[in-house]
Amino acid sequence: MATRTYNSELRLRKQAELKARIAAAVASLHAEKGVNATSYAEIAAKAKVSLPTVYAHFPNQWELLQGCTAHVAAQAPPLPVEELLAAPDLRAAAELMVDAVEQQHLHFEPWLAWREDRVIPFLAQMSGHARAELASLIGRVLRRHLGTGDHREVIAAWESVLSFDFWHRLARTHGLSKPAVRRVMVRGLQALAAPQNTTETKRLSRRKR
Repeated sequence: MATRTYNSELRLRKQAELKARIAAAVASLHAEKGVNATSYAEIAAKAKVSLPTVYAHFPNQWELLQGCTAHVAAQAPPLPVEELLAAPDLRAAAELMVDAVEQQHLHFEPWLAWREDRVIPFLAQMSGHARAELASLIGRVLRRHLGTGDHREVIAAWESVLSFDFWHRLARTHGLSKPAVRRVMVRGLQALAAPQNTTETKRLSRRKR
């Protein structure tokens, strides 16, 4: 009985290792050429397994993308939630947030740069989930420093400034240095969280009457 259990565990472990190897090959190819340009035959060749073996572990693109994104996400630097919530002031929180998301953007850039979340439903769903998680964390940070209230506009603005697209345009399209990108993003977050100008507030208030 013990031998049978050992053999079963060994077989399961080898299958898991094989699946992880295929997922790593998928991630490598998706980073190199994108999802839509990657074939199952290329994945099999990259992973050094047979084509039926790839289909056995990932029978469709949905499961293939699940395996790939799980593999990539497992290696991503996590957001320092506790540090962000313990920041002494909003500027410190903004600096920590910018540093943390930049590390994530650098990690995910080979895949996100293809912008395939705009055309592939699974990736769109994953991107939406990531944005929602970031917005939730931003909300917690803002409530800690700004108090309770309706912060939806500021949360939406912070999430936009911290997005991959915004960072990518600054760092790659405009070619700004890392310190410059950081300054732009931190200043943007601070400005967006600043109390509205009193004169502007009164003017808008009169308009509503």
